[in-house]
Amino acid sequence: MHHYDHRGHAGNAGDVWKHLLLLEAASCLFIPDRSFVYAESHVGRPEYALCTPGDWVGGIGKLWPILPKLKNFCYFDILVEMNPTGPKRYPGSAVLVLETAKRRKTDLQSEIWDADPGVAAAWQGFSGVCFHMGDGFSGVESLLELSPPGLLLIDPPYIDPSDMRRAEKLLFIARDLGWVVLLWYMMETETVPNGRLEKFELNFAKCGLDGGRWKGCVVAVAGADDELLCHLLVQSDRFIDIISNR
Repeated sequence: MHHYDHRGHAGNAGDVWKHLLLLEAASCLFIPDRSFVYAESHVGRPEYALCTPGDWVGGIGKLWPILPKLKNFCYFDILVEMNPTGPKRYPGSAVLVLETAKRRKTDLQSEIWDADPGVAAAWQGFSGVCFHMGDGFSGVESLLELSPPGLLLIDPPYIDPSDMRRAEKLLFIARDLGWVVLLWYMMETETVPNGRLEKFELNFAKCGLDGGRWKGCVVAVAGADDELLCHLLVQSDRFIDIISNR
């Protein structure tokens, strides 16, 4: 079976937008000295080496020279702390969320899925997460009714034609059960239907990023209350303003 390999793509322009919004949502939702559940349907590896050539050059690499202007965003502050001598390591989304929980002093229960044996091996011995080997769509769906509502990232590789349809189904099931859900996809792919969703779009070229053949990406957010949506809107606009005028 062919498995998607993110190692050459880590830190790309899409990762920047996805992880910025994910950590802004986590920072807003996590409460000190409380427990919280985080789930991810297709997690990938805990960490990636940033090697040249790599898609990160057109993503986080484009922003590295202006990181002092971006350190007030949790995402960039974590990247700087992990890379004091320059861009060498890129954490996966679950590690970024775990680090955010530590900073917020939140007791995080992380439930993550991937079907790639290589990814499973990379998570062995990693503390703070519960890794499940298998299909993330059905795995997360089985978790939803057994767990208190939390934060869910749906991030399939979109190498199977059914990925978007299954992602949409999972998003609406989770939303209706009280979860805050983020779904990431490229602008050129089939978009999720409207209805009680907020969509955050990033056009790569307009912001000085290089997404290769992709024009941009979208993070759809469901289940967020007005306070969280307001926070995401303010922070995403502020980020775009900073990088568009650097």
